[in-house]
Amino acid sequence: MTTSQSFEEGPYLSAAIVCEKVLEERNGVKSVIRIIDRVTHQAVGPNPPQEMVPFDYEMAMLIRFKSGRARGTYPLEIQLIKPSGESAPPMRRNILFEGEDDRGLDIVVNMKLKFDQIGIYWFNIDLNNVNITRLPFRVVYLPQIR
Repeated sequence: MTTSQSFEEGPYLSAAIVCEKVLEERNGVKSVIRIIDRVTHQAVGPNPPQEMVPFDYEMAMLIRFKSGRARGTYPLEIQLIKPSGESAPPMRRNILFEGEDDRGLDIVVNMKLKFDQIGIYWFNIDLNNVNITRLPFRVVYLPQIR
């Protein structure tokens, strides 16, 4: 497939989900645990900082495709865009479509991200240099005085 071709004959995006983790059974069946689209970070104390202190957060993403008529190796890129518009270094890997038109392909991406801004982060997902979807993820900061 070239970048000028459409996805009318495949591959088809079946799902793109952000979650806390993806479990995989011995037979290859996957379970998505706690689908999330936001995280609320709290600072508790007598004088919590007014500005959010950067924090690490572990999460996962499951991306599912069906081959359609696509065959061969395709580059997959996931680009995180911060609320400020700044881009993080992209995550890249090659994926292989093979077999029947209904053959599925699951990509599990385990991430440990450092969130340093409040607002909406975007995960841009490109396949073969074509954007196939974008996933929003919101970071909320709540200082709590105690």
